[in-house]
Amino acid sequence: MSKQPKIQFVVCGWWYDEWDGKKDQTDFIEALIELQKDNENLNVMWTCHKTPPKVITDNFDYKEYENIGLEWGAYDKVLNDMDLDDDTNLFFIQDDMVIHDWSFINLCVDHFNLNPTTKIIGNGWNYPWDINPLDEARLSYWLKTNDTWRDYAKPENQHLYEEPLQCWSMRGSFFASKMGYIREVGGFDYVNYPLIEMPDGSDSRDPNGNTSEYLNGYKFTKVFGKQGMKYLSDQYRFSKYMTECGAGQTRLKYEEPPFRELPDECIIGERM
Repeated sequence: MSKQPKIQFVVCGWWYDEWDGKKDQTDFIEALIELQKDNENLNVMWTCHKTPPKVITDNFDYKEYENIGLEWGAYDKVLNDMDLDDDTNLFFIQDDMVIHDWSFINLCVDHFNLNPTTKIIGNGWNYPWDINPLDEARLSYWLKTNDTWRDYAKPENQHLYEEPLQCWSMRGSFFASKMGYIREVGGFDYVNYPLIEMPDGSDSRDPNGNTSEYLNGYKFTKVFGKQGMKYLSDQYRFSKYMTECGAGQTRLKYEEPPFRELPDECIIGERM
């Protein structure tokens, strides 16, 4: 009998059952309950940035942390509190997700097993960005801290941020990897500052989140190489498997066309 792969979902909890302007949005939660119930090799851990409702506390392991670092902080903190084997398949996912087809789990697990050069798999391809980690980060202008990109990384990881690089990235909404690969890059780096109020009255969720996203994208690209980064589709936020929301909204003010220049070998799912 072949050994079942270990699968760990890590869910960033913020919206829970109320998002996209609607209450009682429980399809995602109920599907995770069933997945965990039906698969003894699959566990779901919620890493929460506010107190979770009863449907979470009654059905899942969970921990609650201060909302620092948004999803990247939530993922990093809970991994530090877990004891996972290097070969554990990890699925990082936010709770404002519309899942169309859960077969992405087997697709990713099988791909990792058959392709040891693949280290991380995202949903839709995200924007590449040319970054010099020694330049002042855009977020620093708002925080008035004069920080470079590298300054936001953990001290033990700052040696990785040295030279200009065109980095690919994964949105924190969803990506899959293995515990050993995440240890290889020193966990996740993130902006270790609380959100601030921006001039237009909004909070700094976007600049904080984007800085953390590309800190990790830089590190993934440098350590894993672009050949180690794969995607389920060539379209921003969308694949046949899931739709990533933006701040709890399924539709944004703008929608991006597919990134047709993404090479076929970088897509393990389907072009949109």
